[in-house]
Amino acid sequence: MRLGGKVAVVTGGGAGIGEGIVLCMAKEGADIAIPDIQEGNAEAVVKKVQALGRRALSMRCDVTRGAEVQAALDRIRQELGRIDILVNNAGAASAPGMPFTNNSEEDWDRAYAVNLKSVFLTCKAIAPYFIERKAGRIINIASIAGPLAALTMPPYSVAKGGVITFTRVIAKELAPHGVTVNAICPGVLWTAFWEGLAKYIADTNPAFTGMTPRQVFDKRVADLIPMKREQTPEDIGWAAVFLASEEARNVTGQALNVDGGSVMH
Repeated sequence: MRLGGKVAVVTGGGAGIGEGIVLCMAKEGADIAIPDIQEGNAEAVVKKVQALGRRALSMRCDVTRGAEVQAALDRIRQELGRIDILVNNAGAASAPGMPFTNNSEEDWDRAYAVNLKSVFLTCKAIAPYFIERKAGRIINIASIAGPLAALTMPPYSVAKGGVITFTRVIAKELAPHGVTVNAICPGVLWTAFWEGLAKYIADTNPAFTGMTPRQVFDKRVADLIPMKREQTPEDIGWAAVFLASEEARNVTGQALNVDGGSVMH
């Protein structure tokens, strides 16, 4: 129970990677709050957390709006008593590029708002509280699309690269206050996002003509990942548990790739 007695906030925790993080943290003893624009999804995950014997709370929240973010964090502190861990998981894929001129101004605005601006807003809202407490963990979910400069989704790739840089900036600023800030870069996971991307690849790349989205995904796993296996939401969840735990008290400003070896430094 590495997170016993802690309260974790996981934005966008109602599905996919976010759900994996929520359940892993709950299994390690954390109570959970899930601000999510898809409130129905969040409510379903809350029931799973409660079944594990932990307290849980969900609410609708658009993380691209500062007032909603602040209201959500205030409510969580009031109802659960405290916040120890903030996981900025909410995100959205961008429209496919390749070439990048396929993307519109609106594609870039949306990708930045959901994937990068939201991280700034939540961190800005929580920082004074963590500074006052002289403690806190912030974990930002980035992507290997950042360091790999993914041709298939330029706005998403650039926004996630920004998440990694922003993580390092605020890690330096908050370190004297006992607050750690790290990023996790997930690799290739079978999610609704990847299913859509795989369909786009099959429709536009002759090398994948006639393949189902899952076949495209499996081929990309084989081509991109040295370990030749896909990643799972639980893989990301256990990495988040480590970064939130006392075991990682001297780990800050890092971008941890959980990707089967796709990106190596």
